[in-house]
Amino acid sequence: QREDSIVVGTSTGATYQLQLLPVKLGGSEKRWVRTKPFQHHSHDVRAVAHSPTALISGGLDAQLVIRPLMEKVQKKGYDAVLRKFTFPHRRLVSCARKARLLLFQFSQHLELWRLGSTEESGKDGEVLPLCRMPEHLVQLKSKGPEHIYCSCVSPCGTWLSYSTASRFHLYRVRCDGDGVSLGKVQVPKVLPPAYQLQFSADSESLFVASARGAVHVLQLLEPGGCKHLHTLRPPSGCPEAVYLLAPSADGHWLAAVSGDWAIHVYNLKCFKHHCVVPTYSCAVTALAIHPSTNNLVVAYSDQQLVEFSIPEQQYTAWSRSVQSRGLHRCWLERDSPITHITFNPKHPSHILLHDTYLFCVLDKSLPLPDDSTPLMNQSTLKQLPETARKRQLHAFKICKKFQPLLFMDLLDENSLVVVERPIMDFKTQLPLPVQQKKFGT
Repeated sequence: QREDSIVVGTSTGATYQLQLLPVKLGGSEKRWVRTKPFQHHSHDVRAVAHSPTALISGGLDAQLVIRPLMEKVQKKGYDAVLRKFTFPHRRLVSCARKARLLLFQFSQHLELWRLGSTEESGKDGEVLPLCRMPEHLVQLKSKGPEHIYCSCVSPCGTWLSYSTASRFHLYRVRCDGDGVSLGKVQVPKVLPPAYQLQFSADSESLFVASARGAVHVLQLLEPGGCKHLHTLRPPSGCPEAVYLLAPSADGHWLAAVSGDWAIHVYNLKCFKHHCVVPTYSCAVTALAIHPSTNNLVVAYSDQQLVEFSIPEQQYTAWSRSVQSRGLHRCWLERDSPITHITFNPKHPSHILLHDTYLFCVLDKSLPLPDDSTPLMNQSTLKQLPETARKRQLHAFKICKKFQPLLFMDLLDENSLVVVERPIMDFKTQLPLPVQQKKFGT
């Protein structure tokens, strides 16, 4: 709410803006007038907010809608686009690449699954027969009423951790023949609840992100124990909690993002602060460190992408060219932020990333598209002859086959695992919307 504007939500899914306007032009008498009705929700609107440039509403339909006030937006761009956010941006799935396991996070329990496999091969779009079906290995229920805030499984599949708002838990996963058992690991009492959890690539360390910019480093011990090694803190202090972590594949570096949007990089060999990535005016939504170059790739909430060399402590030449040229208009106007970034060691120039609606392979060896070039042209390219296809190639290879996309990660050089959850799974669990009177019925 502002002094001259109010936004209200209704049980029919509508949002209204009321403005305090003069009765006569130039007059002193003013009245509240309903100026803008919006019908972007299918269910009850439960929360509304008013920013300087937009109306924001959240409803029982699990959507957050940001509706820009066009008279307050000076130029067309990210702030001028209607945005609908449907899914949680916190990752609810983690992957044990080496063991081919997936950990699913629910509100009060975790499920560990082993992926199925096939011995067949086929063409693009074909569904291959499975020689082994996906297998539900174990369910871990959280004690007490608190929801699970974050969770993670180690790359080797033998460690599992999660945290609620008050407690952090660590388990050792043991495979006994066909069965799986969990053994609880005693954790140091000084360890606070976690805002984010991440195992190292070699599964020998666990990084626990906590309040005030701190990251605790745990050493994982055989046959099932842990030891607190160090607490990493930004040199200037930080009032906010860390919410994203990205370790390097060689175990040398760790990037941590806190609520003040600062990206701190730590040297894990000597447990010292290495550098800070230049600050930017938007939140970080995903980041990852390239396994061979140790370049840090960062995605921001306004859809910008940067690449920062950790050893050289500066933006890379490719990143500078992206910043000078600018990204495609259709890319910048997307609703959904990038939620995960990974890499294919077989193709060092490829950056794999995804949001709720698309999976993208960004090929740094190809030119960036300009606004006159179709951004999502993969289906068109398949139908063109080889010579014409090469003329239209650009850096963004986009797939929109999987929607809504909850998770994507590379299992090995030749296989990718993708988790999607159909929107109807959510809608069938929602309460019935308020019945609306339709004209003529």
